[in-house]
Amino acid sequence: MSEIRFRYKPKLTIFILAVVFFGVCAGLMARAAIINDRGLVLNRIIDMSTQSATIFYWVITAASLGFVVMGLAALLKSRSSNREIILTDSSITAPKNLFSKVDLTVSFDSVTDFHVQSISKTRLLNIEYVGGKLSIPDNMLPSKSEFDELLAQFKLRLNG
Repeated sequence: MSEIRFRYKPKLTIFILAVVFFGVCAGLMARAAIINDRGLVLNRIIDMSTQSATIFYWVITAASLGFVVMGLAALLKSRSSNREIILTDSSITAPKNLFSKVDLTVSFDSVTDFHVQSISKTRLLNIEYVGGKLSIPDNMLPSKSEFDELLAQFKLRLNG
């Protein structure tokens, strides 16, 4: 067998939509905080005063802005990055995560378990090895079929 490489890059549309969505949320929550003149009752359980409700709106605004910043960072990172997943006869090398500059190389001899996990419509290849865990989400590869190919090649080489 030979070395196989897969591009590891986030899909731009997902991050652009997330940035727009959370940007709108931040704007609406900031507006609510600025013009707030009454309390807030959440689910008939939490009763907030006017001041507490305003603080709550600002906290939601800050969280939304945090997601905007993370989305923009991911967009910038994906534009300047040419990261890859590399399968050889004896190991798999993949980025630790989207934001890390570290690539992990996991020898097939050190793999203790692996499984595919589904969360909503996203599948993750979770590889447990002596000393840690590596997760590869399908949305970081160019297509679902490339994720299927990665999974098939990983299984073949692991058992091979």
